[in-house]
Amino acid sequence: MADIFASFISKLVSLGFFNFLTFLLALALIYALLKQRKIFGENPVVNGIIALSIAFFIFAYPVITGISLTTQITTFLSQSFVFLLVFFIAFLIASLFYPTLPKMLEEFFKSRSTLFAMIGLAITLFVTSGLVGVIYSLISPTGAGGVGAPSGAHQAPLAPSPPAEVVLLLTGLIIAVVILLIAGSIRGGA
Repeated sequence: MADIFASFISKLVSLGFFNFLTFLLALALIYALLKQRKIFGENPVVNGIIALSIAFFIFAYPVITGISLTTQITTFLSQSFVFLLVFFIAFLIASLFYPTLPKMLEEFFKSRSTLFAMIGLAITLFVTSGLVGVIYSLISPTGAGGVGAPSGAHQAPLAPSPPAEVVLLLTGLIIAVVILLIAGSIRGGA
């Protein structure tokens, strides 16, 4: 007998429910980032409109490019959850043997090497989840079915992909902004 949850999730996938969850996740994360960093001021309407616009762009991405983000984002979040679960269990077990563990962890997380380790872990999760393949498929000349797609596979007509230089420039700008945000939060917290 088939698992009832598997058939339920398959039905949700066929209805596009997880694409909608990607939209909601992008909306919440972008709004929180804009609200925290006050890039466009403290007006919640302006921040909401900008976050909603960006979230709709992300929602339209699979339709425009033919590349679904659902599998990669699900894999990324699942791997992140497993890592956090292992960390919390290790923290719980270690707290039984070290009564001053919170103080030890406070000092441990203040070091730069911990920051670099967390950035390395995030990049590893980004690569292993397949999210890096989304960027690669935009750069590759074959488009959405570039890596591993059968040669005779029928592909939906795609919008012309931007030149590789544009994609690399935008990727570099996004990485630079993330590094500046991290550096600003470290300097502000010190």
